[in-house]
Amino acid sequence: MTTRPASTSPHILLSCGEASGDRYGAALLAALRVRLPDARFSALGGGALRAAGADIVQPAERLSVMGVGEVLGALPLLLGARRRMRALLAGGGVDLFLPVDYPGFNLDLARRARAAGVPVFYLIAPQLWAWGAWRTGGVRRAVDRLGVVLPFEERFFRARGIPAVSLGHPLVEDHPKSEVDRARRLREERVGDPSAPLTVGLLPGSRAQEVRALLPVLREAFERLQAAVPERVFQGVVSRAPGAPVPDAPGAGLRVSEAPLAALSRDLDLALVCSGTASLEIALAGVPHALVYRTSPLTYALARRLVRLEWIGLANLVLERPRERPLVREFVQDAARPADLAADLADWLASGPRRARFASGVDELRERLGGAGFWDRAADEVVSLLRERRGAGR
Repeated sequence: MTTRPASTSPHILLSCGEASGDRYGAALLAALRVRLPDARFSALGGGALRAAGADIVQPAERLSVMGVGEVLGALPLLLGARRRMRALLAGGGVDLFLPVDYPGFNLDLARRARAAGVPVFYLIAPQLWAWGAWRTGGVRRAVDRLGVVLPFEERFFRARGIPAVSLGHPLVEDHPKSEVDRARRLREERVGDPSAPLTVGLLPGSRAQEVRALLPVLREAFERLQAAVPERVFQGVVSRAPGAPVPDAPGAGLRVSEAPLAALSRDLDLALVCSGTASLEIALAGVPHALVYRTSPLTYALARRLVRLEWIGLANLVLERPRERPLVREFVQDAARPADLAADLADWLASGPRRARFASGVDELRERLGGAGFWDRAADEVVSLLRERRGAGR
């Protein structure tokens, strides 16, 4: 490991390869600017980080892929981006490396950073508790500090010798309890008024392959819901994540929204949501929904062999509910049938007790994920690590 002189104004390099990571990176950058007003921020990232003032050294919009076939198709772009980031880390001008999630790409860079004497604060731990616990040795060698966001993660990583710190969850910031409770009251009024139109959110994910696999399923489920409950008027809105290939005209009765999910969710009465970060956000927003996921047969077959979890939905995982009593029902792969999804949404409308149990579960979910102040806690940890390493003469 080489030693590097500390500069007066630190240079922090972020790496955020997905839409959610780009948003998180921008929020963290804003909190860090308060503490380090003279710092320079460079990033692999997208529009949110660009708007926050980061110097985008590598655009991330086309790098967000998952699944064996999809990764192979994007390999030239991924390799080029990796070479560019490695060169920056090896060049001697970076004082701290701050990868956010995206472990398949970022863990390699984190190891390179530490080898070059650059301290690493990794935010959003790779989900090795789901599969790949044998890879914890690689994480231990790649990070100086690991910021975790799920309540069971700190214990998991610390037991394996990784310096993890629990920060709560950033999505709690976007959904204050007072706003969630108010949205729920308005939602209940609309559901109870037969003449009130109801808004159904279709959230097919942020990755191109997710949108291709799920949007037709969600669209047909919306159409079937309209047919199953003809006495109600439904309006559908398709949420387009930054860079996601959602068509401008997704189908009859549907419009596209690019609004942030925190804002869009307040107007939703029901939703169909791709598994991932968006599913946790919709749960925290208190929107009754069904969780949906489909991927390629090869990717799914591999995942079935590797993953040993009761649930794939983050809200269900955090609450540790038994199989017969989930917060929301999960429709995965062949079970993601439009007729069944429509029936689940219709059941949400018909069952006031189910909606009440869901609201109680949302309150419990919020408590387990920690309170407000996530970005301040995260920024304080980053600054602490930077000063600690610079004080040690690294």
